[in-house]
Amino acid sequence: MKRLEHLMQSWQQTDEASAPGKADLLLYAPCPVKLVVKERIEAIAAAQNPALTTHIPMGCTSVDPYDPLYMETDESRLPSVIASIGYGDFWRGEFVRRFVQTGIFESVQPRVLNPLYAEAGLVDPAGAYTIYGVTPYIFLIDHKKLDGLPAPRNWEDLTHPRYRGQVVMCGDGDDMADAVLLNQYKDYGEPGVTGLAANIKSFMHSSRMAKVCGSAAPDAGGIFIIPLFFAESTKLPGHVEVVWPEDGAAASPLYLLAKKSEKERLAPLLNFFANGFGDIGSAAWFVPMDGSRPSRLPHHARLKWVGWDFVENNDVNSLRDILALKFRRLQAGAACGS
Repeated sequence: MKRLEHLMQSWQQTDEASAPGKADLLLYAPCPVKLVVKERIEAIAAAQNPALTTHIPMGCTSVDPYDPLYMETDESRLPSVIASIGYGDFWRGEFVRRFVQTGIFESVQPRVLNPLYAEAGLVDPAGAYTIYGVTPYIFLIDHKKLDGLPAPRNWEDLTHPRYRGQVVMCGDGDDMADAVLLNQYKDYGEPGVTGLAANIKSFMHSSRMAKVCGSAAPDAGGIFIIPLFFAESTKLPGHVEVVWPEDGAAASPLYLLAKKSEKERLAPLLNFFANGFGDIGSAAWFVPMDGSRPSRLPHHARLKWVGWDFVENNDVNSLRDILALKFRRLQAGAACGS
């Protein structure tokens, strides 16, 4: 984990042109679509007069001068649009109280709302956050590894003791499938978290999951919790089944916060998120908010979102971190006892 002193030093050393607060857009995008999103955004920004400034980090290891942005206290130093993924810093309680709940951000809407968003309640009733896409977590099932066990069909199934040592969880370093843990906790309480942790065989990066599912790899199990993009981007063996959970794919948000005072000036950028993100072919697996295009998802697909009441009543960033730490400790204990 990055040390705060290192981050603050990096911030101070960053030149004035790219110092925090100077960008019209700060964007963190999912790796599979990051490059093409960056190209589209930069083309839109360059076409404006004057050109808009953007900060779109591409690497995963370098120190980002915007990392401590959540600690900012001056609204004028915030980028005009902040776009990110998951339940990171811009869901922190202090940031939410300081900026989100004070009304400086206003959401944007697509021309046609994706019906999955309406069903799951993804539109912020307070009108601050805009969820323009999601990372849906589904199941890949290796029937050979399950060896006659029934495939899980919903998230509660994954807590059943019959799947002990069968579940491979999306996780890399400190990162984990935050939407999975938060939904398990919200719907089933601590037993939902502990039951799943007891069944975990290994943690694995999403890209490797798709490669080893169905193989004889020693760390592969019979059930993989995997982002939809990776499940759909690899040719799978015949004995591997893609299962969309009956109660919905756990949805981790791709979202933005746009300053109300800047919405008119930045309308071309905001229109990309509201209506243009779905023009990217691979964005179909991130379920764009814009519902004007034919869906490539199965007809029974649903999304499982923690809900805005849960977000309002919990510091979801802190809760995510607590659950992730507890989950790894529980899994390590289960592995030692197996």
